[in-house]
Amino acid sequence: MLVLTRKKNEQIQIADDIVLTVARIRGGKVKLGIECPRKIPIRRNEVPIETLDELETLLALQFGKQEQITL
Repeated sequence: MLVLTRKKNEQIQIADDIVLTVARIRGGKVKLGIECPRKIPIRRNEVPIETLDELETLLALQFGKQEQITL
């Protein structure tokens, strides 16, 4: 695992199309801004996805599509 230190408003570039920005630091919490293409799903690991069907529904909602995406 690569561990980096950043201050407020500093950024980390991942590949060509993903940028993480430290938006706020307060107490023991850091608020991150994530800029990336819409095709890249983003979710918090502490929120479990129970089934593949649920994952497909989440992806469909994220991309604004009416039909489900088949994986």
